[in-house]
Order: sequence, then structure tokens, then C-alpha cells
Amino acid sequence: MQIFGRVGRNASTAAGFQVQLFMKQNTCSLLLSVALMLLMPLFSLAQNEDTLQQKKGFIQKSSLIALPIVFYTPETRLGGGAAALYTFRFARESAESRPSQLQFGLAYTQEKQVLSYLPFDIYVQDEKWYISGELGYYRYVYRFFGLGNETPTESETFEATYPRLQLNAQYMVRPQLYLGTWYWMDDYRITKREEGGALSKAEIPGREGGFISGLGLIVNYDSRNHIFYPTTGQRLQFRTFFNRKQLGSRFNFDRYTMDWSYYFPVGKGVMATNVVGEFLSGEVPFQQLALIGGPRRMRGFFEGRFRDKSLWILQAEYRRVIKGIFGMAVFGGMGNVAPQASKLFREKVHLAYGLGLRIRLSKQDKINLRIDVGWNEEGNLSPYLTVAEAF
Repeated sequence: MQIFGRVGRNASTAAGFQVQLFMKQNTCSLLLSVALMLLMPLFSLAQNEDTLQQKKGFIQKSSLIALPIVFYTPETRLGGGAAALYTFRFARESAESRPSQLQFGLAYTQEKQVLSYLPFDIYVQDEKWYISGELGYYRYVYRFFGLGNETPTESETFEATYPRLQLNAQYMVRPQLYLGTWYWMDDYRITKREEGGALSKAEIPGREGGFISGLGLIVNYDSRNHIFYPTTGQRLQFRTFFNRKQLGSRFNFDRYTMDWSYYFPVGKGVMATNVVGEFLSGEVPFQQLALIGGPRRMRGFFEGRFRDKSLWILQAEYRRVIKGIFGMAVFGGMGNVAPQASKLFREKVHLAYGLGLRIRLSKQDKINLRIDVGWNEEGNLSPYLTVAEAF
């Protein structure tokens, strides 16, 4: 499931009612669902399920929630807005199946960013079919540090607007294993650049923006014992993305992504590990390159601190309940980027680490408010206020 669109390139992906502050997604990631879940217990306007079922014969166990949202990340600073979440199951679905969801959100940040999104996650035939996607419009301010694995600490800002359309369809070929296809479209327009900056002078693909349109394949294996707070099992996803001019795109490029998370008990807590590999080829616009940084990939680095055509990341996090609704986390990560996969392990390895506080918002769904502080090798500190775990 994708709670809202991936604003940057990190976003991400999830299933069921999992929050992606995706971004991805990409993205959409993740920032707005933070706020969505933060105030849900206080501002829930859920309608009576029985009443909704009587009104709509093909839907059961429905609820509608409308609430304000508030969030903070280094990329957005403080932001706020409003969101609505409609959760339901079709009449013939079992009560144990994952619920379908429709959402709408609108937010504004201190960086003068506008985020509007309409993601959806639909489960049909007792999760045999999983259909998801997003309609969105974003006005965002980014920081560009340059290309490569060793870029200066100084950055330049640029502003971009883009509508987004994502569609995903997956079919369960065996328990816990889905195969499917997906489509992604962004009409990326850079509306403002710093005069004299690299994006104004250098011949960097995508410096003028450009239309992105492509198709891909998905292989998704998920044996986690819980969506939001797994303690055992694993989730392994492979994605391909073929961006082509024949589909209306301005660029021809390919992307191959592997994302693997594994969970196991350690003492009174759980160890969560995550490995990410991303490899691109062709004429790749800079905003589509593989990135280090953000709320999910090596917290402590600003999103996009390093970017290139190839990437690997290894992360680990120890999570433990302290008492009652309170918990803690200790995390760390390493990784780098390179222009080719063959050069990845010849480049400098970047390090990030941090501490986190967890506050349980939902005992039944095991949804946590996540308050993290990350550091990196450059001595920078980055705070995060989000919902649900990074991986």
C-alpha cells in the first residue's frame, strides 16, 4: 500500500495498511502519512460500519476518517494540512483479508511546497489481486549536491512541479508471492534554478525537466508476520522499469531495483535488516537517479546527498518495547553510489546512524509514531517525525 505519493525518489512501497512516508514511494514517500497517522486517534470521524454496509451492498466493514496532518523532515521542515482515508472490504471478501483504501490529502510546508495526492490500494478475491496507484500533483523545493559518490557539502536549490500517475496490478501466484506490472508517469517541470549553479551551466540530463513514462514488472514475496511492526519473516521485491520515448517519455532509460528486508527476534526486541540495490542505464534524468538519504534510506543524510546510476545500501535497526506504549530503536546504515555497478565497491562507503523513540498509536495494528534523530559521517544531525518503521 502507498499512503501517499513519493515526493522525492525514495518512496516507497508497502502492503495492506502500511504507511509509506513512499513516498517513492516514490514517495511518495512518506512524509504526509506521518502526519495522517499521528493525529488519527484524536480526530477520527469514522462512520458506523454497519450503517455503511447497509447503504452499500457490495461493501462491508467500511470507515471514513478525516483529520488534520502535521509532519517534519529535513527536506520539508514543518508541514501541515488535511487528509481523508476511506477503508473498506468488498462484500465477498473475508474478514481476515487486508482492507482496501482510498485516500486524499493536501499539505503545505515551510519550504513553500504543495503536496496533493490521491493514492489507492484495492484487494480483490481475498487478496488474489492487488491493484494500487496514485494520482497526485506536487510543487516541491529540492537541494542538488551534484552527481556522484563524493560531492561537496554545499548545495543549490531548485523548484519543480509535476503531476503524477502510477498504476500497479499484481496477482498472487502462490501464497505470499505476487507477480505483476506497473506504469509510472511524471510530467516533471523545473520552474526555478539558482543562477550560476550546476543545473544552470552543466549539461545534466533532466536539467530542464521532462516527461517520464514507462512500464515495468514486479516480483513481490512477503512472509512478514505483521505489516507495520514485523518480528519475523521477510519481504523481497524486484522491480524493473523501462522508460521509453514510444510511451511518450522524453528519455530512454531502464531501472532495476531489489529491496530485501529480513526480521528476527534478538533478546526482548527484534532486529530488522534491509538491503537495497538499484541499477540504471541509458539517458537517465538526474531526478530519477538512485539516491542516498531521506526518511527511509540512511537516515542522517539529506535526501539526494549522493546520486548516480548504481547504488547499494545495507541498513540494520534494533527495536524494542520499553514499557507500555513506549519503545526505542537504534539504527545504522552504510552504502554508496557509482556510475557503473562494477565501480560500486571501489568507491568510498558512507555511514549513517541514529536513535529513535517509538510511541504506539494503535495496539491492534501495531502502528508507531516514529521520532528519529540521525547523524552522518559529516557530523550533520537530521530529525524525523514520521509514522511506521523505515523498513
